[in-house]
Amino acid sequence: MTAGDRDRIEQYNQQLAGQALRVLGFAYKEVSELTTEVVATADDNDLLPIEHNLIEHDLIWLGLVGLSDPIRAGVADFVSAFQTAGIKTVMITGDQSPTARAISQTLYLNGDAEITVLDAVELTGLNSELSAVDQQAQLAQVDVFSRVSPANKLEIVQTLQQSGKIVAMTGDGINDTPALKAANIGIAMGAGSGNGVHDVADVVIADNNLSTLIDALSRGRTTYLNIRKSVHFLLSTNLSEIIVTIVITAVAIGSPLTVMQLLWLNLVTDVFPGLALAVEPPEGDVLMQPPRDPHAPIIRLADFGRITFEATVISLSALTAYVYGLWQYGVGLRSGTVLFMALTIAQVIHTLSCRSETETFWQLQARLPNRWVTGAIALSLSLQLLPIVVPSLMTLLKLTPLSWFDWLIVSICALIPLLVNEGGKTLLAKYHQL
Repeated sequence: MTAGDRDRIEQYNQQLAGQALRVLGFAYKEVSELTTEVVATADDNDLLPIEHNLIEHDLIWLGLVGLSDPIRAGVADFVSAFQTAGIKTVMITGDQSPTARAISQTLYLNGDAEITVLDAVELTGLNSELSAVDQQAQLAQVDVFSRVSPANKLEIVQTLQQSGKIVAMTGDGINDTPALKAANIGIAMGAGSGNGVHDVADVVIADNNLSTLIDALSRGRTTYLNIRKSVHFLLSTNLSEIIVTIVITAVAIGSPLTVMQLLWLNLVTDVFPGLALAVEPPEGDVLMQPPRDPHAPIIRLADFGRITFEATVISLSALTAYVYGLWQYGVGLRSGTVLFMALTIAQVIHTLSCRSETETFWQLQARLPNRWVTGAIALSLSLQLLPIVVPSLMTLLKLTPLSWFDWLIVSICALIPLLVNEGGKTLLAKYHQL
């Protein structure tokens, strides 16, 4: 085989690989018998005998074969969805660089930008030439790693982690187990995979469908957001109780909420709305938001400003109802009942405002109704009205019947915080559009 023959074969190889084909080279040799030799090789610091055939010389070249391994349906959409969610998808493959590049371009792995491919041979060169920081920065820009070994996979995962990345690794064979175990999230593909892959993986995709990861991502982000909504609701409503108690105590006009009333508020009216917010359906833009900082607290510093504003609005509205009660009936059970009912009903209705940080409740209700929130509000309001018709509860909570006009004032004062807080969302949205 001449140098020209080798160049021509290499050109054919490049042509086939550029069509996203896996290229196999075939050659043969006629032998009378199989000759082997025993070579000592190091494996875990022990020398083990390995048999090697001695016939891989002086072969007769046959040709190249391009093997097509079609991309699964939906993988391109999967990659696009992850890009929209702010997640970079990196391909690690044993294929040669031209094949890997062609496949990655078919998938639009880096969108419309140029694909960066790094061969395992070049990866070894980086380890010897660059510092650890430079190596991490270099690997963070790579879209495709070609001709990698299991050791390379582990090295890639660890280097990306050292650069501050959160790495999720998918795999289905024993060669993937070191990298799966080292990754922040090891994902085993296929319920039928064996060889210990499931033992080291954090997540197993039973249907072997990559699009399942999109559903998992949506559910995970939704769960996190729902926890934030529930905590936000509890903090804002409890803070309103604290503000009301401090103000009434400071001005020394009447008595603040009694211990039993506060207990009723926290056990009856807070529990059900908080649980209902925890099962909110995914918001429409949940997969369009960038990944959150894993070190960020559930309630950020900026959230406390909004929580304080909402609690203050609820408190002022309840205190307004209390001022009406003092003006009409003076200090006593009647004015205390007006305050208690206005504050409690305002807190229950505030559940609607906590369903979204950006969308108003009427926008969200038309697009993503939550029957659990509706049921929780109805149940809490029913329980809140129960002491009015049960004398023993009325006595326990130190309440008294109200007139229809009293209920009108209570209803208005309970609705005002919802309108103010939702109006604030609308103004804020218009401000961001400017």
